[in-house]
Amino acid sequence: MTRTRSFRAILLPVLIVTGGLVAALVLVISRPTPERVATPRLAPMITTKVLMPRTTPLVVKGTGTVRPTSEITLSAEVGGRVVMVSPELARGGAFSAGDILLKLDDRSYQNAVSIAQAEVEQRRVDVALAAQNQDIAQREYELLRRRLGSDAPADTSLAAQLARQQPQYEAAEASLQRAEAQLADAELSLTRSVLIAPFSGRVRSESVDVGQFISPGQAVAEIYGTDAVEVDISLSTRQAALVDDLWDETDANRISATVRADFGGTWYDWDGFVEHASGALDETTRTVEIVIRVPSPFNAVDERPPLLIGSYVRADIVGRAIEAHYAVPRGALRDGPAVWAVTDDHTLVTRPVRVIQEIQDTVFIQADMASATRIVMSPLPVMTEGMKVRFEESDDSSGRTELGEDGEIRPGELTDSDSMAIGGGGQ
Repeated sequence: MTRTRSFRAILLPVLIVTGGLVAALVLVISRPTPERVATPRLAPMITTKVLMPRTTPLVVKGTGTVRPTSEITLSAEVGGRVVMVSPELARGGAFSAGDILLKLDDRSYQNAVSIAQAEVEQRRVDVALAAQNQDIAQREYELLRRRLGSDAPADTSLAAQLARQQPQYEAAEASLQRAEAQLADAELSLTRSVLIAPFSGRVRSESVDVGQFISPGQAVAEIYGTDAVEVDISLSTRQAALVDDLWDETDANRISATVRADFGGTWYDWDGFVEHASGALDETTRTVEIVIRVPSPFNAVDERPPLLIGSYVRADIVGRAIEAHYAVPRGALRDGPAVWAVTDDHTLVTRPVRVIQEIQDTVFIQADMASATRIVMSPLPVMTEGMKVRFEESDDSSGRTELGEDGEIRPGELTDSDSMAIGGGGQ
């Protein structure tokens, strides 16, 4: 009885396991066969930008400091006591050409003029008397010659000239000329007792007041002109090569420029032009020095502040007119130099390019992009000619560049009218 119960305890689990295996085998055999579907091979995904051709001239950028075109030390040409100082002759004061800035006590100079005038009148009388005496002496000399015979030769000796009163007359004329010159000096000293502004400008500093005695040549103020200012710009030879007719200083080929300065966090523009360029490289920096002139820098336009002397400015110089070219991010430029482009049928092609200008992260190129205006921005481990790709446009699909209010190049949309803000970096 015990053996039978033990056999059943062993046989029952075996039967259960065997039944489970048979049921599982039946389920596996009877399951439907799934349909096989081929998985397509996807082309690599890349990021692209669409290039827009540009036809506006290149613009070369530079930086410099504003300085006045005219700056002098105002000095007295004569001495004397100061009796009047113009209110404009103060630090920061503005004046116009011809304004009286300072007057000296001129009484002694007026007296000198009166004395010189009297001397001139006296010398004129002496010349008149000498002329009359010469006329009388000449008639007497002619009578003497007739007594000696009409064929007697004229005596040119000094004694004969003295007899005709010729040297006496010349001496009287010389004295008159000296007196007139002394009168002119006295009148000039009188006019110099008044200091007149030689140009329109402002006062940088002054050191004079009423009652002060000043000596000839003593400096009384430093003034500078405000009709125009200048900015010295250093260009590399690569930058200078982008500006046509840089050394042609005729008005017909005047090169336009724009000067930009920051005032209170806002950038303002002033129109100017290239005044001249140096004919030699700077021996230290190996650069070409040019001067940009900005007329009327103190004229207020649309609440624009004056272009202050000493301001650090950025200058945009109109460069060479280039046929269709493109602005691309520096990261899209490959060795060669070249760029990878995508055709309309999503095929990779390489396009050789010619770099014409670089600035910060923007490169201006010339290339044949007619059949593929979309360039590759993202790198791929492997890129081959003719490879199929998928693409998505970057956040800035224009692939162009603009100049922000802070004066820096940044990605963004740029129209032809805005292209004058673009600068070229000379590397």
